[in-house]
Amino acid sequence: MTGRGRPPDPNLEARVYEAALTLYGEAGWAGFSLDAVARRARVGKAGLYSRWGSKERLIVDALAAWIPPRPSGGGPGPLREELIRLATAIFDSYFDPVGLVYLRAQLEAMIYPDLFGQALERLQRERIRLGRAIVLRAVERGELPEGTSPALVLDSVSGILSNHVLSTPASQRRALLGRRDEYVEQTVDFVLSAVGYRAQGRDGLLSL
Repeated sequence: MTGRGRPPDPNLEARVYEAALTLYGEAGWAGFSLDAVARRARVGKAGLYSRWGSKERLIVDALAAWIPPRPSGGGPGPLREELIRLATAIFDSYFDPVGLVYLRAQLEAMIYPDLFGQALERLQRERIRLGRAIVLRAVERGELPEGTSPALVLDSVSGILSNHVLSTPASQRRALLGRRDEYVEQTVDFVLSAVGYRAQGRDGLLSL
């Protein structure tokens, strides 16, 4: 005898996590609730409560399952190209609700370390790993001096972008978006000039 009722939705978890991260990016922890996630994911509240039980459990699971998008474009290449792709992804994240998840989690981990700490540490380790690889490859190629600190390079790029975007008045954000590529390149070139960057030509030789 076959069972009655609607079969389980195989995409339920993915839909709920996507809705949870989008809502969290838009509204932060103060505006996050299971009821709001259920409406956005178009799922029954009862199923959501029986599966996760609390908004704390849901956000932890959603963050643990989240794989942030990587910078678009080609694979490993000249340092300037890789940093521009990385900086563009950082810049764009401030104009995307899901992109803001990482920033919000960083801030709220300082207030709720037990809640956000573990999932955030995984995201931080992955970001650091990707960024370090970019800088260390450049050191190996001779584009950067031996001993160049990956953290210094990456913190400088992300810090300049973050400060500029977050301090830009709302009335000027559209104009900032319009000159995204120009500003990203200016930021990257400024940081590279400060750390002794030597560009690699198409022939593989380094400029003096």
